[in-house]
Amino acid sequence: MKKTPYSRKEKIEKLLHREVAMLLPKLKDPRVSFITITEVEVSNDLRNAKVYYTVMDKNVVKETEVMFDKAKGYIKSQIAQRLNLKNAIDIKFVYDKFLDNAQRVLFLLDKIKDETKTENK
Repeated sequence: MKKTPYSRKEKIEKLLHREVAMLLPKLKDPRVSFITITEVEVSNDLRNAKVYYTVMDKNVVKETEVMFDKAKGYIKSQIAQRLNLKNAIDIKFVYDKFLDNAQRVLFLLDKIKDETKTENK
């Protein structure tokens, strides 16, 4: 028997990522244009999902959380219709701090590099 390259869980994660990203513009909320879905993690039982997102402006993270809380029901129902799954997936939206952490690491590395240059002079 030939093994498939992706598990069902991975396929659903990719589909969910695509569908949530496609649904964002339909929310007709001005904050949506600055949101990027970065990753989706689905539980092993395929009933829960964490949708990670980033925003361009760090000052609107709280507002974006509120927007996702209000739109959660709509997004969940649209996903259930589009993916035609046996059970509806409970979605939790989580702000992805990865980019913030990466920027901080790069800043610190640049700072160390500059300090090393000054010490060597």
